[in-house]
Amino acid sequence: MIKKNINASVIFHTIKLSETWKKNGDVLTKQFGITTQQWFILLLLANDPNIIYLQQHPQSKPLMAKELADALNVSRANITNLLNVLIEKDLITQTEDGIDRRRKRLKLTRKREKVVMEPEDIRHKKNAKILSKFTKQDKEQFIWFADTCLEMMKK
Repeated sequence: MIKKNINASVIFHTIKLSETWKKNGDVLTKQFGITTQQWFILLLLANDPNIIYLQQHPQSKPLMAKELADALNVSRANITNLLNVLIEKDLITQTEDGIDRRRKRLKLTRKREKVVMEPEDIRHKKNAKILSKFTKQDKEQFIWFADTCLEMMKK
């Protein structure tokens, strides 16, 4: 029989929290005709300062598909499919890199404003409500905990 274990409980609670947040994100983004992954790409291209990948990899140029795949932890093929949909919806464009024309840099189009900012406003309100019981120190402690776990998993 499996015994109760605090470490396993922490992991399962974290997984459940992540899955629930993703499910809520799916409900939100569906209203705007995109998926949570597509929205995350738009937020990356909008240079959202809250995204861990951008904190760890500051950008001076628009991102490329490989960088987006790394940020989302998905395959290059998966990111290509996601990007093709966003290009078809006229939310992003590809431009040649100034140094290496084989590289394609990705930029947001003007149409993206509504698709990025409207869900963002709703997300901020919902997150503020969900996290209202926690102090700033609680939230900073949680970020420290998550960052430390991520660092340990890299090793």
